[in-house]
Amino acid sequence: MKRDVSFSLLGLIMLLCLGIAAASVYYQYTYTDLQSKYEVSNETLQKTMIDYQEKEMILDATLKNLSLSEEREEALGGKYQKVETEKVGLQTDLATANAAIKELNRQKESLESEVETLDKLYTKAEMERLSLVKEVDRCEDTIESRENTIDSLRAEIADLKAEIAANTPSE
Repeated sequence: MKRDVSFSLLGLIMLLCLGIAAASVYYQYTYTDLQSKYEVSNETLQKTMIDYQEKEMILDATLKNLSLSEEREEALGGKYQKVETEKVGLQTDLATANAAIKELNRQKESLESEVETLDKLYTKAEMERLSLVKEVDRCEDTIESRENTIDSLRAEIADLKAEIAANTPSE
């Protein structure tokens, strides 16, 4: 029995060795499969991390652009408010200027009417002045003619006095 027990024990050890060898082969095969799956998963993870980092950089750049756009929008909003305020002021000024232009045009038309009336009066006065100048010239000619007549009459009177003095006996 001792021998049987030794063979049994030896068989059992052999069986255990075979089991361990089979388990080792199985685990080696499983480990290799897991190792290859791990490497594939690790590569996929690395690619995913690289893609993530690229997308994160793109997202950061987009966020910076968005922040810059928001700042520009705020600046433009302030400028827009300023321009809008100036626009309202300019519209008010334009309305005032248009009213002033209308008033000035009305005054211009009134002054043009007055100028036209004054031109007519001036033309009439000029015609009357020319008429009076002609009348004065005629009167001056008449005066000159009468002065000549007076001079000739004085000369005749002087001749007649001289003749009377010559005809009067001297005492």
